[in-house]
Amino acid sequence: MSNFIDYIIFSFYFAPVKTKPKILMTTTFYPESPALSTKKLTSLTPSYQFRALLAILAIILFFVLYTTLILSLGYLVYYTIIYDMGSINKFTILMKLGAIIGAAMLFAFTLKFIFKLKNHRPSNRIKLDKQDHHELWGFVNQICKETGAPQPKSIYVDPDVNAYVCYTNMWLSLFLPVQKELTIGMGLLDCLNLSEFKAVISHEFGHFAQRSMKIGSYIISANTIIHDMIFARDKWDDLLDKWRASDLRFSAAAWAITPIIWIIRQILKLFYQFLNIMNSSLSREMEFNADKVAVSTSGSDAIVSALWKLDGGSTNWNSTINYAYLASQKKEYVKNLYAHNGMAVGRGAEQQQESLSGLPDDLRGGKLYFSNSEVSKVSMYASHPPNDKREKNAKTPYIACAEDSRSPWILFGKKETLQEDMTALIYNEYLGVVPVDFVAPQAFENFIKGETQGSELMEEYGNTFENRFLHIPEIGDLEEKAQTMGSPDANSLQKLKMELNTLMGPITELELLMQKARQIAEGTTKENILSVHGITYTKKNVGQGYEYLLRQREQLFNEAFTDWDIAFCSLHYNLAKQKAKEVMLLDRYNQHRGIVKIYRSIMETKGAIYQKVADLQAEEEVTHGRINALTYQIEQSINKLNEEMEGLATYNFVPMPNIETWDELQNAIVGGGTFKHETGNIFENGGFDKMMNTIENAAIHCQRIDQKSIRGILEFHKEILKEAGVNG
Repeated sequence: MSNFIDYIIFSFYFAPVKTKPKILMTTTFYPESPALSTKKLTSLTPSYQFRALLAILAIILFFVLYTTLILSLGYLVYYTIIYDMGSINKFTILMKLGAIIGAAMLFAFTLKFIFKLKNHRPSNRIKLDKQDHHELWGFVNQICKETGAPQPKSIYVDPDVNAYVCYTNMWLSLFLPVQKELTIGMGLLDCLNLSEFKAVISHEFGHFAQRSMKIGSYIISANTIIHDMIFARDKWDDLLDKWRASDLRFSAAAWAITPIIWIIRQILKLFYQFLNIMNSSLSREMEFNADKVAVSTSGSDAIVSALWKLDGGSTNWNSTINYAYLASQKKEYVKNLYAHNGMAVGRGAEQQQESLSGLPDDLRGGKLYFSNSEVSKVSMYASHPPNDKREKNAKTPYIACAEDSRSPWILFGKKETLQEDMTALIYNEYLGVVPVDFVAPQAFENFIKGETQGSELMEEYGNTFENRFLHIPEIGDLEEKAQTMGSPDANSLQKLKMELNTLMGPITELELLMQKARQIAEGTTKENILSVHGITYTKKNVGQGYEYLLRQREQLFNEAFTDWDIAFCSLHYNLAKQKAKEVMLLDRYNQHRGIVKIYRSIMETKGAIYQKVADLQAEEEVTHGRINALTYQIEQSINKLNEEMEGLATYNFVPMPNIETWDELQNAIVGGGTFKHETGNIFENGGFDKMMNTIENAAIHCQRIDQKSIRGILEFHKEILKEAGVNG
């Protein structure tokens, strides 16, 4: 049976194309490989072969079905043209014309995807020249030699924590032997050592060596066709809608083919789900096999430790990109983002080493990196098998290998130039700017430091302010509460902190349930049931459970913490009065109230607009008058937001890290300092989407500013406590 399956899998592909002999480059930076023979590691398992066979059969079944559909509808067009009308009159002419057009529309429906076929070429990559990066090419050639994989036609780099292999032309790969290319994410290079990098690239070359990669290409192509036919709405659908809306004598055929289209889409929807199941099943085996290839070149630990480090590397890189975006709002740009990402990784190196040392020993060998079925957060591995399953696969059996702790950057020639070129590409592709002037590296590091300033004080209060608003009482209530409190001391503050811990207890329980709900939805836990207050949620409706928990948490924040917030602010106001700093504290309190006010208004405006749009869509008949009325209401909402933005200027401004003026504060909320109106029919020209995108981004920006403001208040509180001699 195994030989038969091997024959079918092999026969599914064309014979390899002959190419000109290639000049192999060598490298002096190649980590040691395992001493033991690992050839048997990478042999295909019966499970792999069986799933590959099922995937092939599914593909064949789809293309037989699809070809039959095309031929049948093509014949239908031919038949509607040649059939005898009998008597000729206006009615029969209209009927024949409608039948021909209807059949032609059905035929076009099955073929319309052809006119959309494109070989997508990512625009965020840089091609690496062999001469400039000969060490890397030599490194890759050595991996090819060790894994038995064909050499890539090209090697690219992109900005992210990423690595992948793909065909140079996916559509041609369906019919011809097409070369493949390797893309390496530059964010990957800062967080891995050379052995781990070798393991990750070996994993990708494990895919190079898999003939079943072509099966995946066929499945992706089939899914693209089906997805377009099921879900895409384009000019074909607009034409059908206009046809149905025409005179009934002419539109009868349009109404006749509408249910046929619906039936075809429902059948294809089932096939779409079936193909995805087949692809997921085979993909899992392909990943396990590619991990075995990585083990064969680098040992068991390298690929597993790489998985363990990648989530932290991804977090660091995303933070670096976010800092670049925030700094760009102030027109501050840096030449080399990767230098700063490397610094971020360096700052966390000691903590990472402590975490690594604290991992338990694995009876199979090495450290036990993963104890549960979590899935990597990194996009390149997010759809892969759970990490604990991958660790088990990599360590069965355990293959020891020496570790090379050098950085993969040593493989790249002209490293700084490449990093600067990629930084320029990031600014252009991701942020839409072409910087001319740049700040010094230390200035950008100071900006990063400013973004995290005061974070330790948030932790001191159990991070209670991360997900809720701080309720600051008005000056009259503040004075009244301060008088009743008496003279505060260290015991008063400790009592407040103990009360806060008690209040946070139910919040922590809710957030643990919310985390469990997310894990169930993502499939990263073995549990599939969420029980909340006597209600049971399964994976199908766990989103409802999450929303319920979110509402419960919001209710607790709004109802249970108000008295504590008043006491908290009053205590520090009392101390500020003793040190004649109450005006400075009130400026911070008033400014924070203004920030919270605009934050709430933005959130409420967003929700209200979406609700009004949903209400309009629910109406049976929508007139131009109703659309114009809604457009006017949206304009009024935007005007109100701008009025509230202007109201921020009435407070005495207190500078915050990286926000030193009122203009910078307004620009930090929304570009240009105001919410812009879009003209014309905003629901057809994209104006509505632009405005809502601006509002949604402003809400995200307000969250950042809210946290900055709270951290500033906590820092001032700390200063007052220190001056008053109160040990907080």
